[in-house]
Amino acid sequence: MTDRIKTVTDQSQFGLLFENFFKGAPAFIKTNSGNIEVQYLGYNEGKVVFKIPLIKSSPENVVVVAKRNANTIYLSLKYVEKSEDVFVFIPVKFQILSELRKEERTSLDSVGGKDIIYLNNLITDYIIERSLAAIDRKIDKIKDFAEYELKKRFDHVKIAFINENKQDNRLRHIKNTSQAIYMPNLNVDPEKSEEDMYNHYINYIYRSDISISSRNKYIAEITVPIVYNNVIIYGYIQVNSTQPIGEDMFEYVKKMCAVVNHLMVKQQMLIPLPDKFLLADISHSGLSFVFKEKKFLRYFEEGSRINFDILFPADKKAVIGAVIRNIRHLENMILKVGCEIFDMDDTSRMNYEEFVQLFESDENK
Repeated sequence: MTDRIKTVTDQSQFGLLFENFFKGAPAFIKTNSGNIEVQYLGYNEGKVVFKIPLIKSSPENVVVVAKRNANTIYLSLKYVEKSEDVFVFIPVKFQILSELRKEERTSLDSVGGKDIIYLNNLITDYIIERSLAAIDRKIDKIKDFAEYELKKRFDHVKIAFINENKQDNRLRHIKNTSQAIYMPNLNVDPEKSEEDMYNHYINYIYRSDISISSRNKYIAEITVPIVYNNVIIYGYIQVNSTQPIGEDMFEYVKKMCAVVNHLMVKQQMLIPLPDKFLLADISHSGLSFVFKEKKFLRYFEEGSRINFDILFPADKKAVIGAVIRNIRHLENMILKVGCEIFDMDDTSRMNYEEFVQLFESDENK
């Protein structure tokens, strides 16, 4: 959680900031394909020099990120010139984020390495989207079944998946908020606490959907996300009615979403990667894993959701839902993906915490 954000543009302070935050500290340049580790070489006469492997050219404006203790530094730079892998920039500004609390992750390399721990059954929203695009006909059968059941109760039914329409405002809403849409009666003014959601629905979703708004007869809507393992939203069920809709119908649509997801999994339409990924470091709230094969890079994107298993010693297991927070290029062509955990069941949480505490105690000996 961020406590303070400080922006520095006074060049007289730049030398001290480079010494305090970049000398000897890991730093990364942000690129479209992820973060690439860089080496700070020095600052002099208003210019800073970094050694940057893996890239041949630089855009005019770049951002380099460094971390030191409880501070994260975002350094804005303007490109000047390069010689081989040495790049010269003009610093523009420092943004320093001071955190209330910074939880250190324990590197598995630093605590004896008795057990090599892997992530498996890994799946992301990109993998699901790609899988769905390849099996349209099989999906149609599940859609037909669900629509047949839903049309017994609702005037309008739509089932959509993430591979079908990139400009779908309903899908954007439920992916961004992880919340369903429940508009029981548009002819009744909403409660004060519901006004923001109501206005967002009318202006951003309802009016943009010509198939609904042009008919001017549907006065109620329920849209519920279809979710893989309670982690990855990959579609939704939308129903509309010419009559008000009660809570019982809301619960019914939720159950139908669960049925659709169950059928998708049972018929093996959502298949995790068969590959294993090496766990690199771990903390109570997050972890990182590494791999070398570039073919895997396309599966991961900052801000996207990921689901995987970790098998700990003594056959203990954790099923984890997380958000990808950073992707970094390390030395020796190794790629590192950092994740923030947001979902585990009680058993998984117990096994995970036990493992983290074990390594923390080993490290402190």
